[in-house]
Amino acid sequence: MPEISIVVPVYNVAEYLRKCIDSILAQTCRDYELILVNDGSTDESPKILEEYAMLFPHIKLIHKPNGGLSDARNEGMKAATGKYISFIDSDDFIEPTMLEECLKKLRETDADLVIFDYYQYYQATGKKEVIKNTFDDQKVYSLEDTPELLTGIANAAWNKLYRRSLFADNDIIYPWGCLYEDLGTTYRLLARAKKVAFVNQPLYDYLKDRPGNITGEFNMRAYHVLDMVKITLDDYKKLGIYEKYYEELKFLGGVNILECLKKTRTCTDYDLVNEYIDVCFWYIKQNWPEFPKCRYPIEREKYDWIYTHKALLKAYLSLKHRKAKL
Repeated sequence: MPEISIVVPVYNVAEYLRKCIDSILAQTCRDYELILVNDGSTDESPKILEEYAMLFPHIKLIHKPNGGLSDARNEGMKAATGKYISFIDSDDFIEPTMLEECLKKLRETDADLVIFDYYQYYQATGKKEVIKNTFDDQKVYSLEDTPELLTGIANAAWNKLYRRSLFADNDIIYPWGCLYEDLGTTYRLLARAKKVAFVNQPLYDYLKDRPGNITGEFNMRAYHVLDMVKITLDDYKKLGIYEKYYEELKFLGGVNILECLKKTRTCTDYDLVNEYIDVCFWYIKQNWPEFPKCRYPIEREKYDWIYTHKALLKAYLSLKHRKAKL
């Protein structure tokens, strides 16, 4: 049985796929299995995957109909046999010592979850920006002792290595068919992790500017952020810890909804935007009547105050819409 299972969901990323897989095969730690999940790709990706699967016996290849990122990750988890599990997006790549450094930290601390820094990589310029965690890698944390983990850890599934039982023993999977699926998963795992450790080194290269990346677009799927926040809030209520982490969960939900509200400024469908704003602020007031007041700063950037107030945001977008029609 391998120590680590690496799951890579693949959908129409032929241009980036070899770099991703090669970076995994180049790892200094060899105690892993690589699970490649072809999520109904229609480009050359399946052919590339078949090529690698024939050459390397520690690769498991799964072909499935297209079901989205969450579905592909979940299928990969079903096939995983490692004590630990990692998720890597197929248009990204990893540094050679990623597995070695994480496994070393897990063995030192007996942690359930290890989180590492990453590079935000811009393909157009080749520039790399280091995104650092604010937590000390010489310490071991838990949510109970450090509630700020909820406010300081990124949603992303891919800058983490997990004890696989954290998913299996708690029946946690990635929400099917949704954007922001990490938001509905990461903090549920965090609530159940007895020990959380960090590696203060950038070990993952996240491709920020891939053409066709939909994370910056605004459309009807922007509503999914509300669904993912609800999944997390409902889970904390089920565990009986919602009130204990009320301020942290308010921050977490608030900043994620705020980031989606910011995307409305690029949308030309004013009716769609107007309705979305109404729904978002209804949801916010249902859960946090005093919003944006919070123990943690929800308004973190210069003009965030516009997006945390419904009337101001509608006025701003209305003016922007009228100017665009002139």
